[in-house]
Amino acid sequence: MQVDLVNAACGYEWTLEDMMRSGERAWNLKRAINNRMGLTAANDKLPKALLEPYKEGGSEGFSPDLEGMLFAYYETRGWDKESGKPLREKLVELGLEDVAQDLWG
Repeated sequence: MQVDLVNAACGYEWTLEDMMRSGERAWNLKRAINNRMGLTAANDKLPKALLEPYKEGGSEGFSPDLEGMLFAYYETRGWDKESGKPLREKLVELGLEDVAQDLWG
């Protein structure tokens, strides 16, 4: 299991939950850095070719509902649906109070 490898390599005594939380913290920190650099929810988009309906095959006429998918993703992540920033509450939950203060004041 990866947790055992990380523990052996780093001298940690993490559980799977600890490792998952670390990954979530990293993902939210990366998002906060991107937000500070000017990226917003408006930048979360797919290439045009992926948004055009297929012309043939089993998925003919289908195009993904990107707005709906992003809404669900932001909700699951604990991010603001308008700005795309991690919510203050999410950052505090992850022990990133200083990042919450920086992003939200």
